[in-house]
Amino acid sequence: MELRHIQYAVAVAEEQHFSRAAARLHVAQSALSSQIRDLERELGVELFSRTSRSVTVTDAGRVFLERAYGVLGSVSRLVADVSPSTTEVRRLRVGMIVPLTRVDVVAAVASLTASHPNTAVSLLPRGSAITLDGVSDGSLDVGIVGLAPGRTHTGLTSTALWTEPLSLFVAAEHEWARRRSVRLVELDGMTMIDRPAGSEARMQTDYAFTQSSVPRGTIIEADSSDIVAGLTESGLGVTLLPTSLASLFPRLHRIDVVDAPTRTVSVVTNPSNTTSVTAAFTDYLLRQGS
Repeated sequence: MELRHIQYAVAVAEEQHFSRAAARLHVAQSALSSQIRDLERELGVELFSRTSRSVTVTDAGRVFLERAYGVLGSVSRLVADVSPSTTEVRRLRVGMIVPLTRVDVVAAVASLTASHPNTAVSLLPRGSAITLDGVSDGSLDVGIVGLAPGRTHTGLTSTALWTEPLSLFVAAEHEWARRRSVRLVELDGMTMIDRPAGSEARMQTDYAFTQSSVPRGTIIEADSSDIVAGLTESGLGVTLLPTSLASLFPRLHRIDVVDAPTRTVSVVTNPSNTTSVTAAFTDYLLRQGS
């Protein structure tokens, strides 16, 4: 099997037509058909189901294509990493939770673009679960995520930037607004503002309550720290947020939690999708977080 066989099969699958694929590849249709037949004979399976009017990908073809995209992506990254050309635009797509308080992503981007000119950077605010999926499927190159204790993602490399406790935040008019510390058991049955069920942030708090055998009361869900803080400020409930966010929400009163859950912020990459650009950006973040 040669690289061109993989490129040809991908073109046929994407165009769903041999003539269009041949035109895209600048080869004769007969030559393309012959190469695809050779590839199918070598593999011992049919990659495409052909009729006089259409070409569809078989089940075996879908498996082949999934691997083919990975191979072509790896070849592209290999060429980009070793090419002496400085005119080729490289790409870095970063999924990240917001806000981030202990690393300066802007400074990391500035350092990266200084050392790797012609790098196009996209910073994309995302929830941790969506970011992990993106890094896993290759639609994102780097993720900055908040993980609950013991959480991992198969196939990804995860390195902690920092770990911090969560604090209890209450409205300024709340009856606890003068308190300095609480225990989780004191939140038994209280209405809490929290992230949606299944999110990494929610897993942090659910895990802490389960470990402490404290039943949770009513939960009002919101999918951003700003909205969580706003609902808490309105007096609808209390919330647990990373301690480092206190300066962003000065109208809330922060209370230490003696047996607080923790949140680890990590940078994640996919070993099969790592380039010199992703490695450099990750290194800049790790230097800040250390």
